[in-house]
Amino acid sequence: MLDQFFNPKSVAVIGASREEGKVGHDIMKNLLQNGFAGKVYPINPKADS
Repeated sequence: MLDQFFNPKSVAVIGASREEGKVGHDIMKNLLQNGFAGKVYPINPKADS
């Protein structure tokens, strides 16, 4: 059960942002640049798409 928590197949980033310096941007950058092999779902209701 803990394996699913520590090694997820996908991650939703609530508050993802394209703006540098925002926490959501840093989380997305970290996931994408450091080899997360799963699917990443950026979530931000204020974004255009």
